[in-house]
Amino acid sequence: MAKGASLIKNYLYSMSYQLLLLIVPLITMPHLAKTLGIDGQGTFSVLLAVTGCFVMLGCVGLNVYGQREIAYCKDDVQKRRRVFWEIELIRIVTLGVSLAAYFAFSWFNLNILSIINVYRPLYFYLFALELPSSMLDISWYYQGIENFRAQTVRNFVVKLCGLVLILTLIKKPEDLWLYIVIYSGMNILGNLSLWINKLRADGFTKPEKHSFKKHLSRSFVMFLPQIATTVYAQLDRVMIGGLINDGNLQAGVYDNAEKIVKIALTVVTSISLVMLSRVAATYSRNDNERARGYIRSSFKLYMCLGTPLMFGVAGIADSFVSLFFADAANSQLIAPVIVFLSPVILLIGGSSVFGTQYMLPTNRMRPYTLSVFCGMAVNVTLNLLLIPKYGATGAAGATVAAELAVLAVQMIALRREFSPKMYLECWKNLLAGVIMLICVKLVERLVNSVSLWAIALEVASGAVVYFSLLLLMRDGFVTNAALRVFKKVIKK
Repeated sequence: MAKGASLIKNYLYSMSYQLLLLIVPLITMPHLAKTLGIDGQGTFSVLLAVTGCFVMLGCVGLNVYGQREIAYCKDDVQKRRRVFWEIELIRIVTLGVSLAAYFAFSWFNLNILSIINVYRPLYFYLFALELPSSMLDISWYYQGIENFRAQTVRNFVVKLCGLVLILTLIKKPEDLWLYIVIYSGMNILGNLSLWINKLRADGFTKPEKHSFKKHLSRSFVMFLPQIATTVYAQLDRVMIGGLINDGNLQAGVYDNAEKIVKIALTVVTSISLVMLSRVAATYSRNDNERARGYIRSSFKLYMCLGTPLMFGVAGIADSFVSLFFADAANSQLIAPVIVFLSPVILLIGGSSVFGTQYMLPTNRMRPYTLSVFCGMAVNVTLNLLLIPKYGATGAAGATVAAELAVLAVQMIALRREFSPKMYLECWKNLLAGVIMLICVKLVERLVNSVSLWAIALEVASGAVVYFSLLLLMRDGFVTNAALRVFKKVIKK
């Protein structure tokens, strides 16, 4: 019982942590679209994607590897402290090398060959702060010991401070440099804050020199799939910025659409960080059946939540964009991209269950790596074909196809461990979702108003229709959850 309560608590911490990272952009997006312009947002997103690639190269898979290794030894305090310092020192060195490579790329882009359409050196130099910030990021340690409270509190304080600074200081397109400073500065302060409790509790533990090579070689196995994941998660913006010379307008459209979709996606992926540590700890005790039981429960939860979120986001896209981006030029381009991107909520949710929650902690690296490289190949190929003609919409289609490829490969690889019957039982969720989407669009047409209360009415009506249909169809997961809630209410 205690473990179940702990799992639920950590899921809520993780979800609130991820939601905060995305709700703040939800508030700032309309303000930035109006002050910096969607093209200014596009320039920011392209540079952030480039920097993200160098952060990924510098981390060499150590984030996920570090979380898993800490989870394996979380009950052995001395070993846990030593492993932490071994991994953190490697991160500092590898990210330092990546920082030098980033400056070399920036010089090449500005002076030799323009790979992306950004020509101000100041923007490149300011974004370089992201690499030292990543050196200080030890959230992987807290995730490994299943302490999600520390980073949740950290993010609430730091992100709210950043929100205030953005709303009060960013006033015009020329303030893009200041926005970069605020963004990177808040990340550095937030990461520094996590060190206070860590050093106070543990201090420094001398690492074993022979362990450095072991950690680096093992993390490299996880680094390979991260290369592919980062390529098709970040390269789409870079490719939009490089293939379309429109001042990064289409990159800004895509970035805004993806942020909106990711707010919904957070609900179904937040449990991944929690489940990775729990499954890793269970697997290390050779309790494989319990580990698979966690995944079956997670899959049911993901289908229950991911399906209405996918159809719901597509349903309210027009109303949402009309309200939140009312004063921004070219905002009408965002809604169609949101609709095209909405299936990734279900697809990424599925791959987070089978990939992040199961394959990584159980060391099934070969099929996991194969799945993400298939996704990368599909994404890059379709980006080259679709972006020049369709812009952000083409990039959205390529992303959906890539995520579908990733999920398909993972499901095939795990066909002996998870019966196809588990997937066939999801027809009720999909049918209820389609009917919900029709109802949402009918409500939108009947209300015929662009307002917050109209969107709230669409969301509420969609939720009522979806869960009512599942209860009528006697869906086991929803019925059991409703019965548990009813019994608790009766007891009170």
